[in-house]
Order: sequence, then structure tokens, then C-alpha cells
Amino acid sequence: MKVLVLTRSTGEGHNHVALALGEAFRAHGHDCTVADAAMLLTPKRASSGISATASRVLSHGADMASRWYGWVALKQPYAFGLVASIGKAYERTSLPSPIHHANLPYVEPLRAYIDEHGVDVVLATHAFPQEAMADVRRRYPSRVRYYSVLTDYSCTPFFAESATDGYFIPHEDVRADCERHKLPRELTYALGMPVAAAFRQPRDRDGARAELGLPADVPMFLLMSGGVGSTRVTEICDRLLTLAGQQVHVVVLSGRREEMYLRVAERYRTDRRVTVVPFTDRVPAYMAATDILISKPGAASSSEAAVFGVPLVHTGAIPGIEADNGRFFQDRGMSVFEPRIERAAQAAFELLHDPDRLAQMRADQAAHLIPDGADRVVAQVEALGR
Repeated sequence: MKVLVLTRSTGEGHNHVALALGEAFRAHGHDCTVADAAMLLTPKRASSGISATASRVLSHGADMASRWYGWVALKQPYAFGLVASIGKAYERTSLPSPIHHANLPYVEPLRAYIDEHGVDVVLATHAFPQEAMADVRRRYPSRVRYYSVLTDYSCTPFFAESATDGYFIPHEDVRADCERHKLPRELTYALGMPVAAAFRQPRDRDGARAELGLPADVPMFLLMSGGVGSTRVTEICDRLLTLAGQQVHVVVLSGRREEMYLRVAERYRTDRRVTVVPFTDRVPAYMAATDILISKPGAASSSEAAVFGVPLVHTGAIPGIEADNGRFFQDRGMSVFEPRIERAAQAAFELLHDPDRLAQMRADQAAHLIPDGADRVVAQVEALGR
């Protein structure tokens, strides 16, 4: 099969899921391209094809939508809760959503790309290309199949609006919420969150620390600020250092925001207990090296960590979908969800010193998450095409 996986660079989760799917399709012998949907709007890029190399493909995603998302997430996070409320209101009407109208420009470029490159299957991990796929499917009936991939642990606004050939959701417990949003049960497949193979391969903690140049003999906390960064990372880091004293190491992954990396790195320039890392593709190694991960409850990164067996403390959730993700993980014992960011460090410190709770959290992660979700999606797409 020739497969096109579309994402949109508004946060990292959609990209991670798209890349995991691309990796799995190629591992199963299919010709798969992963692309930011915005590239389709540039005729030269659409006609010349899109590199399958992840770093090259997604480097084009840092456009206006991504910058807008980052600014809102940092400065006006409650706007996301408002968007979710607006989405629910639209779902109670028969009116097409603003998201639908905003993504009509993708329709013709997507159809042209499909025709020119002989694409058999299109999957989308983001609402924008999902809306475009639905319109292409409706306007130009053909043999091409279109699938939507849910990248959160609740049904996001407008997900059910995009009428495609099938819907892949990350967990059976999300099905009821999807059905409340009128997703057709017979077209909905609960196959797990697609996670890259690197997060499914066991790694030795001491070996990972040696590889990364991190101390081997002290507890380590990993702070992930999320794809768009967090303005309160230093608050958590300072509190961890106060609680643990000299016997601790804190690694801060600062995400894509260069100004945040520079600010945090300067703050801890002389403190050997802290390592500040700019945007990196070595996240699996850092997860393997850590004792506790503190992060916003992004669904993709949380799934990666839980599949890897990393104890989790969730905090700093953007209201709406991220908060839903945090509650989903906590309710199943897969994380501690501490919405009050000023309490996150204390929660992590307490978890570190409770071995029974750590062991139970790892067991719950293994019990509740499907590690090979990407492979299952590939197998389902193959079966539906027979």
C-alpha cells in the first residue's frame, strides 16, 4: 500500500503519533510518507513529494499555527477550555464547525497529492487534515480510504464531525465518550495509542545514564515542559532541589522553545544537580535514565512514558483535553495527577520514596496500555483493505 499520514504541528503529540504510524507502516513493508498538512498548500512541495525522514518532514511544521498554539498554551491556557466548550456547543447543532470552514483550503491540494502519488490510504492525527479528508472523501468518491486517529484519551471537539472510513481510538474506555459524540461504533477501533518502537524496547537505567553523561548514584527526576514549553518549570525544579538536597539530579527537557532553554540553562548554570537539554530526539534514553517523570498530561508523551514503565506525575494541564488525559491516567493508577503545579514536586518526592506505590504504578501501566498500538493500526488497515 501507498500510505500518507498527515499531522499538524500544533504541539508535539500529533507529530509523535504520526511518526509512530509511519515507522510501523514502513516496518510492515508499505510505502509511507508522513507530512505536516500545511505542506500540501505549497504546490511545489506537493508535486515534488515529501521526504519520509522524520526530522526533515516535521521541520516545516514550525509555522503560524504552531506559534499561535505555543503562545496560547503559555499565556492563555484557559482559552483551550473555552474552545472545547464551543466545540461541544457546535456538536449539538447541525452547523458545520469553524474548524471545517478553516480547513477547506486543504481539500484540493490533498486530492491533487493523492492523485499524483497514487495514494491508497490516508490517515490523519489532527483535526485540520481530518476535516479535509472528510471533504475529499465526500466530493471525490474513489478507492482511497481515509482514517482518523484520536490522539487523546477523551473524544476531542469536532473529531466525530469528520466522516471518514474509520476511527482509531487509544483505549476501549474512550469508546463510550466517542459514542456520546455520535461516532459510529461499527467504524471505531480501540487499538491503543501509536507509540514509536524506541519506547517499547527495554533499556538499562545505568547504561542510559552513562550514555547521557548523567550521575549514576543519585535519584533523578525528569521534567518535560511539553512541546510548547511551560513557564513554571523552574518553580518545580527549585522545589525538587530544596526537598532532595544534594542527593538528587534534575534533567529539564525544554522542548522547542529556544528562549525557554536559554532562560532555564542560565538559571542553573552553576548548579551541577541540574542538566538543561534543548529540543532532543533522545527522549527514550532520558526516560530510561530517570526515576520519576514530571510532565504535562499530553496523551502521546504520557503513553510513551507509561509503555516504557516510567512512573509519572502529571501537572500543569491545559484545561479541557489535557486535564481529561490526566484524570484518565490517574483513575487507572498510571500516574499521579496533581493539578496544582506548586504541589507537583512534593507529589513526585513522595512517590519516589514509596516503592510499593511505584511498583503498583508500573503494573497498572502495563495492565491498561497497549504497547503495540501502531502495529495494530497497520494490521487493521490491511484487514479493512482486503
